[in-house]
Amino acid sequence: MGTRVSSELRSDAEILHDAMREAVSTSPHSFLRTRADIEAVPPDVWVDEIRSSRWAVAQQLDGSVVGVAASKRPNPAVDSEDPATSRYIESVWIHPRLRRKLLGERLIKYLFAAEYCTNQHIRQFVLWVYATNAAAMRLYEHIGFERTPERNVERGVRGTRTEIKYRLDFDPEVHTTVSLVAGRGRRHHQLHRGVTYRVLGQSGG
Repeated sequence: MGTRVSSELRSDAEILHDAMREAVSTSPHSFLRTRADIEAVPPDVWVDEIRSSRWAVAQQLDGSVVGVAASKRPNPAVDSEDPATSRYIESVWIHPRLRRKLLGERLIKYLFAAEYCTNQHIRQFVLWVYATNAAAMRLYEHIGFERTPERNVERGVRGTRTEIKYRLDFDPEVHTTVSLVAGRGRRHHQLHRGVTYRVLGQSGG
């Protein structure tokens, strides 16, 4: 018998699906997957994504998602990082009309803080970014990520693309939202200028 899925988790899985569909639709060159790929993913896979990884979203007061980012454990089959102390940041997206308003920085730092509240052993965050995505690289470097020599050549429906690996030596006093660090161990939603930041699969408190 399968694990029961609460209505709240099912709702958050739908939110994640809709957010990723919007992300690949508005920023197709920032993602490997296409809109058709997203639409083909079964609903239970989105539930599993929320259970296995930490997904943070930025939502406006009307509930519309304007940002998303994920924190995932390293894959031991392909990654050299220690899953006890490292996380990969993936699927970062901010709605085009809200870019250059610090929302991306706030969302990523919120995700850092949420991860740290659960695991105080976190020492680094890692991510891959396409070499053509200059705006994303500027954002990550502003936050504190440093470019590494590692590259990955990806071949897909959009042709051959090169990814660059970035790494951040994590300092919770520098790289997180202070209110979450102070309240470690508790679940938080955070409201800033009409945008709520929260982790999918968690209730407020």
